[in-house]
Amino acid sequence: MREPGARAVWATGAAAWLVVVVAVGWLEYADRRAGPPPPQGTPLMLEDRVGPQIELLAWPGHLVGAGFVAVVCWAVGRGHNRTVRVRTTFVAALTSEGLYATYVWWLTQENPQKPWIVAEEAFRWGLMFIGPSAGGLTAAAVWIALGRGAGRLSFPGRLVLTAAGATGVLSLSGVYLLRQAREEGAGESIREVYWIACTTGVPLVALLTGALVHLAAARALRPVEAIRRELEDITSHSLDRRVPVPATDDVIGRLARTTNDTLDRLEQASARQQQFVADAAHELRSPLAALRAQLESALRHPEGVVWGSVVEGAATDVVRLQALADDLLLLAGMDGTRHRARVVEDVDLSAVAEDLVREHAHLPEAGTLKLLCETEGPAAVVGDARQLERLVRNILGNACRHADSAVTVAVRTDRGSVVLEVLDDGPGIPPADRHRVFDRFTRLDESRARTAGGAGLGLPIAREIAARHGGTLTVEESARGARLVARLPCGLHPSG
Repeated sequence: MREPGARAVWATGAAAWLVVVVAVGWLEYADRRAGPPPPQGTPLMLEDRVGPQIELLAWPGHLVGAGFVAVVCWAVGRGHNRTVRVRTTFVAALTSEGLYATYVWWLTQENPQKPWIVAEEAFRWGLMFIGPSAGGLTAAAVWIALGRGAGRLSFPGRLVLTAAGATGVLSLSGVYLLRQAREEGAGESIREVYWIACTTGVPLVALLTGALVHLAAARALRPVEAIRRELEDITSHSLDRRVPVPATDDVIGRLARTTNDTLDRLEQASARQQQFVADAAHELRSPLAALRAQLESALRHPEGVVWGSVVEGAATDVVRLQALADDLLLLAGMDGTRHRARVVEDVDLSAVAEDLVREHAHLPEAGTLKLLCETEGPAAVVGDARQLERLVRNILGNACRHADSAVTVAVRTDRGSVVLEVLDDGPGIPPADRHRVFDRFTRLDESRARTAGGAGLGLPIAREIAARHGGTLTVEESARGARLVARLPCGLHPSG
């Protein structure tokens, strides 16, 4: 229930309770002002002590109380539109008026018979039972009115309302029969009512209450059946369909919304998978076509072909295909497993960075670049050593491909995190593309030859690895070139 609705329910119930408390407190005050109770068995006991006060409660007192409840309900219902406020106020006034009229009728019937004790009984019963019941029933009526009728009651609410209503009506019927038997003054009649109630009434009450609860449950569970039918018809080719969401804010409504959220994620995952397959096929097509054309040309025109050069070019394409296949397999494995790294061990990210910088200094892609590694000592990260090495390798390889003369790798600890920074002095990454570089198969320089760079998977893989280790990978501001920063939570494995 929303906050304005909850406020209206609680405030109206409290107002209905307060009216009863004020009324019975006023009667008790008037009774005390009438003096001490007369001795038992004297004619003074039959003198009326609070008759004028009860007459005021009979008219127009209960109407004033119902009006007060209506005013409170209208005042606290500001969060709802005018139609809802009018309906809720009318229901609150009608419910409280019916309850107050019943209580006052009881007082008017009881006062002539027990004028010396009626105020005390009204005070005791009003505080213990009448006040709480008036507040609870009025609040329940307002709650139903706010939900636009029983059709929007929650599943537990329908069961409670049906069971309470059935039991209340049947119990009232039994009480009325006992009252009639008592007024007849015949003990035989009371015994007959008792045995009829034991042999027939109680079973009928149980059967009727059970039947009504069954009907209420069957009606309330209709949204569940609608959800089941819709889920039964949803396949991998119709993931855009959604289950109906009932208007109630109960467990069934939350189930429907959770189901639709799950279908949203499944649809997005299916779309990502289809896009991934299409992009992978497109990336594999180009090197395969180039390799095939190179080999077919050499076979068709063998004269003057330097086979060593042909084999060298084919081997280069095969190496590129193998690297691309490895990247695709790694991404497929990450998409098919949990979001956290499975292998957990202590990894010194400073040592990993130093080793990879020394390794890249002797690779052809580094060329004449100046590679520097700046560390402040051990920087422990808990995770998969192979994946963390792949993270650093991908970021460093990307920097080497775009740097002009130098690449700097820095590892430090900062407020519970291990920070890895890789800076290059290349053209940098425009601010508009700093999120797009982490999309799969993204190349910012579409005009460059595909053989000169990667497939656009290095940075997406690095960011996925960082996320699986509870960290982040972002492109941040730099005076020159690109500056990629990975932040990973530091710490030692408990067994380390």
